[in-house]
Amino acid sequence: MMIVVIDGPAGAGKSTTAQAVARKAGLDYIDSGAIYRGFTVLYNELKHDRASFFEAIKQERLRFEFDRDVSRVYLDKSEITEELRSPSVNDNVSVVAAMPEVRNQVTVELKKAVGASDCIAEGRDLGTVVFPEAELKFFLTADLDERARRRQLEMESKVEYSADSKFQNVKENLQQRDTIDSSRKEAPLQKAKDAIELDTTSLSFDRQVQIITEAIERVRTQRSNSNSQ
Repeated sequence: MMIVVIDGPAGAGKSTTAQAVARKAGLDYIDSGAIYRGFTVLYNELKHDRASFFEAIKQERLRFEFDRDVSRVYLDKSEITEELRSPSVNDNVSVVAAMPEVRNQVTVELKKAVGASDCIAEGRDLGTVVFPEAELKFFLTADLDERARRRQLEMESKVEYSADSKFQNVKENLQQRDTIDSSRKEAPLQKAKDAIELDTTSLSFDRQVQIITEAIERVRTQRSNSNSQ
């Protein structure tokens, strides 16, 4: 079983790239962002009351389902997948993700999601904290303006957000998330020492998928050759 991880800041293209690589290379796809956003929906529902929120975490009110093409999140018996990209979640996800109680539970959920098949997961600290044993690690970056442009297009393609989808608002939100993610005490956003960095600012989507897929195939070939000896 091979674990491939993609880390990087918001808007660098981790999710779409990981999904495309999963389909092309035949991997299971695990979306850590969906888990954090699921917890953020719960946090918002409980009006940011941390005591109630931490108690709800213990009650395991959230359920996550992953396959090659889609991630589904359920709160109690209701699916909340469509809420994961709402403005209120965007505004609070980094705050929630900085909570040690949440990070510990997300790590549990991620490890639970890994099965016997080769898989690819994306997030912020997967190569450094959650899956330090991953066979392949990538760190995707892009400049802030390009990341904001991508996130704006993503938001506008799904829901009408009015002012929340304006470029400057999106850019400021990403900049704030970068600061929180990089400066938090618990598992800050950082590149693993053995990660391959890809700056996707000017890199075509097809090319970045190709680079990662080819790296996976090289590892598979090496494994096959080693097993045949």
